[in-house]
Amino acid sequence: MSKISVMLQLNGNWDSYGRFRDFQVDGIVLDEDASYSMLVSTIAEQLMIDTSEKIVEIKYIVNENCPPMDIRNNMGVRVYMETKKENKNLGSYPLLISVRDFNMELLLQMRTQVQVYQDKQAIATAMKHYSIMHKFQFRVKRSSHRSYWLICIGENYNWHFKAISINDSAMFKIRSFNRQHTCTLMDDTFIQRKRTAVVVSSMVMPMYCDPKTVYIPKDIQTDMLSQHGVNLSYMQAWRAKKKALQFLRGHPADSYNKLPKYFYILEKTYPGSVVKLKKTTDECFLYAFVALCTSISGWKYCRPVVVVDGTFLKTTYMGIMLTASTMDAAGSYTLDEFNERMSKIEEIDPRVKSYLYDIGYYRWSRVHATVNKTWTMTSNIVESLNAVTKDAREMPIFDLLEYMRTLLERWTKEKLLKAKGTFTFLGYKFNKELEKNNTLSQKLRVRASTDHIHTVIDGVKRYIMCLESKKCSCGQFQLDELPCAHALAVLRHKNETYENYCSPYYTRESLLSTYEIPVNPLPDESKWNVPQHITDEVVNPPTGEKRQPGRP
Repeated sequence: MSKISVMLQLNGNWDSYGRFRDFQVDGIVLDEDASYSMLVSTIAEQLMIDTSEKIVEIKYIVNENCPPMDIRNNMGVRVYMETKKENKNLGSYPLLISVRDFNMELLLQMRTQVQVYQDKQAIATAMKHYSIMHKFQFRVKRSSHRSYWLICIGENYNWHFKAISINDSAMFKIRSFNRQHTCTLMDDTFIQRKRTAVVVSSMVMPMYCDPKTVYIPKDIQTDMLSQHGVNLSYMQAWRAKKKALQFLRGHPADSYNKLPKYFYILEKTYPGSVVKLKKTTDECFLYAFVALCTSISGWKYCRPVVVVDGTFLKTTYMGIMLTASTMDAAGSYTLDEFNERMSKIEEIDPRVKSYLYDIGYYRWSRVHATVNKTWTMTSNIVESLNAVTKDAREMPIFDLLEYMRTLLERWTKEKLLKAKGTFTFLGYKFNKELEKNNTLSQKLRVRASTDHIHTVIDGVKRYIMCLESKKCSCGQFQLDELPCAHALAVLRHKNETYENYCSPYYTRESLLSTYEIPVNPLPDESKWNVPQHITDEVVNPPTGEKRQPGRP
């Protein structure tokens, strides 16, 4: 079955001439015979729209002299597809997407006019929203597979709602609905109902789709009061947030049982990856290890200096996430320079020098390092990584691992595009450092001693430079593996170029090779084809200390 690419234009405005302006652009891929519901669900998934809370309106323009055409049903989709196939360019006939909130009262009125619901759960959801908007309570008098009957919580009041099954099917139709509500059991008793947290959680759920969004219980209280006139306690708002997160992410214990299937799909999607799942003898989770083939392949083009760090997880079962990464940083190049700076530190506070000594100079000083770590002497890059994953640490383990995978997917794509946009021999950072050294080299004088050894004069200071061994008495050349100002002065004196004196790790070619293997997206979980023995594998939550329930 052939596919059709469709451009989306969204979040725009219609001007006075009927043109769509100031829009954002996205894209989707559809089957030629896609239905209207499939079109809406594909758009909603791509744009992360909750269709239970939002209405997606779809239009397209055939030519500028005609008003935009609405797509509201399967026939509209078929007409659009035929028009689209006449010109298969992505930019031809883009879909114009508008998104607006549900008006729950209007929706309920529309449904009472047509008097048909998809199922009983749809009735329950609509009525819970309706009660929130109007600040009243009802109770269920009768609920079965054939009927759903609601009455006012107060006695001797006429408000009621009745719906019955259509020919014993899942669909329900409204039999009678008295909207008039006269009881006074409003604010105080209304907010005491346990179901309030469930209803509010469904209303605030879109706020938690992105783990980076900060939306605390206090925000829920404020919004519910200002938008709906409902005064919630902090605990009710906290429970609503908890239920919304549980609905989106599932129960934390269930997340562990997804790991065997998830790791199987990772190995199939990314051949050459290393994934390990370790359990205890009683099938409890112990640890998981993931190294995707993209990282493994790109690693040989990176300097073999690894920064490993651990950060505590904030989920129900807690735990620690370890990450391994590379980084860029600076420090002193010669022992004299190091000693001079340490003396200045000692003058300020001798305790600082003692503290640094106890740590071990070799751990953070270039000149004392037992191996050449070049630009890697601190673990700041890990702290940056921890900042990016800060909010994800509250996710269940399955969602956390998938968040890290999508993060790597995005970063790999961005780094590859940046590498392709680099047109210098070195990567951007190292080329910038080289340009700075080249500027400094302009004022230096060079005196040759042999073919490879030169004396470089910088004012009253003299430096010995050997091109053959790629060393300079300043220490920078051999530690950075990038020509220092003295080396560039000698190269200019000999009329040579710098390319052969730079570390291959710094070149544009290495950058391209590092990110040449993309992290392709995983198929939707519903499409996973997993062997039965993998599906049947049990992974229980880890034993030991568990985060205490209740208000933190």
